Amino acid sequence: MTQRADGEWRALHNVKLWQHAPLLGAAYHAQLRSNLAELGYETQITGKHGSFEVSGISREAIEAFSERAKDIREKARELGLSSPKAMEAIAVRSRDAKQHGSSDLAVEKWGQKAGPYRAEIEQVMEAARARTQPRSVLATVRSWGEALLERITKALGPRPDPMVESAAKARKGGELAAGYSAAAGVRHLAERSASFDRMELLKSALGFAEKGATVRTIESRIDALVGEGVLVKGRAGSEHAERLTTRGLLETERAIINAAKDGAGQGQALLPQDKAEEQIAAIEERRGFALSYEQKGAALSLLSGANRIQIIQGDAGTGKSTLFGFVNEVAGNEGRAPLFLTSQSALVADMRGEGLEAQTLASVLVPYANHDVRVSLTDTTKDLLSDRLVIVEEASMVSTLQAKLLTELTDKAGSLKLAFVGDEKQIAPVAAGRAFALMQEHGAPSEKLVENRRQLDPDLREAVEHARAGDIGKTFEALGERVVEAANPAQAAAELYLSLSPDERDKTSLLTSGHVLREAVLDQVRGELIESGELGREAVTLTVLDHLNLTREELRNIRSWGEGMQLELYRDQAGLDRGRYEVGIVSRDDHLVQLKSNGDEHWIDPRDFHSNGSGASLAVPGEMEVREGDRLLFTAPDKGLGVVKGTRASVTGIEGDTLHLASGERDYTLGPDHPARERLGHAAVINMHRAQGITVDKAITVMSSGDTLLNSQSLHYVLQTRAREELSLITDDKAALQESIVNHRGDVPHALDLAPELSDANGERFDPKTGELLDAPAAKEPDAAELFERAMADEFAEPEKESETMREQEIERDEPDLGDDFEMEM
Repeated sequence: MTQRADGEWRALHNVKLWQHAPLLGAAYHAQLRSNLAELGYETQITGKHGSFEVSGISREAIEAFSERAKDIREKARELGLSSPKAMEAIAVRSRDAKQHGSSDLAVEKWGQKAGPYRAEIEQVMEAARARTQPRSVLATVRSWGEALLERITKALGPRPDPMVESAAKARKGGELAAGYSAAAGVRHLAERSASFDRMELLKSALGFAEKGATVRTIESRIDALVGEGVLVKGRAGSEHAERLTTRGLLETERAIINAAKDGAGQGQALLPQDKAEEQIAAIEERRGFALSYEQKGAALSLLSGANRIQIIQGDAGTGKSTLFGFVNEVAGNEGRAPLFLTSQSALVADMRGEGLEAQTLASVLVPYANHDVRVSLTDTTKDLLSDRLVIVEEASMVSTLQAKLLTELTDKAGSLKLAFVGDEKQIAPVAAGRAFALMQEHGAPSEKLVENRRQLDPDLREAVEHARAGDIGKTFEALGERVVEAANPAQAAAELYLSLSPDERDKTSLLTSGHVLREAVLDQVRGELIESGELGREAVTLTVLDHLNLTREELRNIRSWGEGMQLELYRDQAGLDRGRYEVGIVSRDDHLVQLKSNGDEHWIDPRDFHSNGSGASLAVPGEMEVREGDRLLFTAPDKGLGVVKGTRASVTGIEGDTLHLASGERDYTLGPDHPARERLGHAAVINMHRAQGITVDKAITVMSSGDTLLNSQSLHYVLQTRAREELSLITDDKAALQESIVNHRGDVPHALDLAPELSDANGERFDPKTGELLDAPAAKEPDAAELFERAMADEFAEPEKESETMREQEIERDEPDLGDDFEMEM
């Protein structure tokens, strides 16, 4: 409660506290960890938001004091749940109200629990006291200097990194630790976002916090990076004043814009416009329908246009697939069929089924991009791209780095034209930047398709128009009774779906906003189908791999690794050959991981993976039940079977432990040892990212009002626009869902939104072509002697004096003890 000036008492409005609970928890843990280090205790971060454990305390002792965690696990086992989200939900719902208690009784209770572990606890305490004792000058310099050298080498990588170079000059361990923590936080965020809020960076850096880093030292380091120009801050007084970006992201966006503008009028036509129009007319006559005026204009821009880079902005349902069919046939008649690229593997199979030559974007870029994010042209690449029209489908999902690499690659290979086709309002890429929207906003040559040719129902068409305009209130009004409230949306969606006849179900797709809802709906549907006998009685349990969605910086962090995980390498790196490795021992103290493959054993430091690299992923083995009649999808490509990621198949039979699958006209037999069995998932329910790019007759969509991070306007727009004939939207709270969508636009500001013009501020000069900073001072990596000198100077420097008043102010500013309740993701 808080008392106002007029004497009235009111409840504290704590929305911001709840929103920033993870950040507050991370700040608290970092400060506590730093204080413990001063007392001599070794610690290691073990969980989210910097939560840690004191080294030397056994798992048994920790578990003895973790009654709450034990209760949650027991409840999860009782319910048959195991996912992190499910555990969080159980924790929230089963939490008892706080009770007043006696501190004396609590201490007595803790003493009883500690009884069996008293010897090890006292041993840890003795070791901590020993660490705080004076050491010899030689021992001090050796231990401090060697640790410093190792950390700098790992942080800088093969060459000096401006993100951490100036931190290496720090004279205090805490400042040095903050430098590495801030650098890791920036790399983590910059991999996924073109810009980020200062508070996001602080939270991210605290999550990677090195021992000795605190919220205050990290804040100082962020300010230093801004002052050095390594990070760029939004202009004071602007809407982006508290956002940050990196020089690299700015340079990448500038290069894309310049490529699009410089390519205007510089492309090559596949055939003259009059001949293209003649062929289009002939195809229209043969197929019995004509392209719209918009579609024809877009087709001519692809076939006969003069721009090297062409944008086609096609709203959802405006007939882009039809457009592709015409362009493919005309170009094929000329002996130069287009190459279609997409970020979505599932679309590759669909496009190939339509007779288009299609590949994933990654299959073209990954083999040719090195750690310095430059492309190298090979004969294979040139043969693939030379003298061809290259069309990128679902371009809204292409990151700025991917767009930059592709523009460079097609230019070097001599492609006729590079076209980006998509809808800027749909889901943005997982990686940083919205290249498709960026190019449009900066005047790249564009054609537009706005006529909705998908939704047959007038009310659905009206709802789509409002959703595209961002008017969510009118969208819900147009949908009317199609929006259904239910206390348990997953159960309600399953019941509605199962009430349909088998033929109607084949025309109806279940779409969810995220993975947790998908699993809940899937469990409900499969449970009912098993009970009714529509799924076979015989079941096979498969061991499947769930790939973790880690950034590169998370992969380089020892805390992301666990025994039993699988490491997959798609290219040689970190001293390892491409292939799969089982994770054995994870030694966090030594920062080493044991890997096993084909009887061989390897020990690696995850920090050996390059911070700019790719082609590596960690997966957690899990179990999945499969029965005859189940609809499945391949979660990874399999060349032997001839399937791509996202290929759908049905289980047609089970013989012992052998699966028989059918996909279209093809049949597959997967024996007990077939590697593709690990790459299967259920396909009866589709989540948001897989939904983009598909069109269905009818759809039942499910969204939870509590999924505030997922309920963006772009996601809602995608789910809203999939169905031609009929749509139902099921949620737990219609008003709350509407508000949640309105408050989450889903489009992160571009890097250039923060710095609209790369000016010569602070005496800096930029290359007008690439936007790269010129005349940057060469980074000098400190040598070993310099590091030891700094270490000695810091270790024996006279401590700064501070007044009692200063210390009192510092104590008052300490972060509060927020406790375990704030460890939840809000």
